[in-house]
Amino acid sequence: MYKSIKNFLFDQNYFINLWDNYLHIYQFIDIVTLNENLISLIMEKFKIEVKGHNFRILKLTKNEILIQGNIDEMRFF
Repeated sequence: MYKSIKNFLFDQNYFINLWDNYLHIYQFIDIVTLNENLISLIMEKFKIEVKGHNFRILKLTKNEILIQGNIDEMRFF
C-alpha cells in the first residue's frame, strides 16, 4: 500500500505537503533563497516563497526538500 501511495504522489508534476511544523516540496527547479527565515524556490510554472523562523533543512536532494520550522506565510507567484 505504501508503494502505491508513493507512486501516486511522485507521479505528479509537483507536490507540496504542509503538516505540523514541516514543509515538504517535491519537484522544485531551483533554490533562490534559503536561510532560517525565508525560503524561495522556483517551480516549473510558479515561484513559492515561505516566510517564518527557525527553518532547518532535514532533507535536500536535487529536486526535493524537507523543512522544519515555524511557518508564518506562504506565497505563490
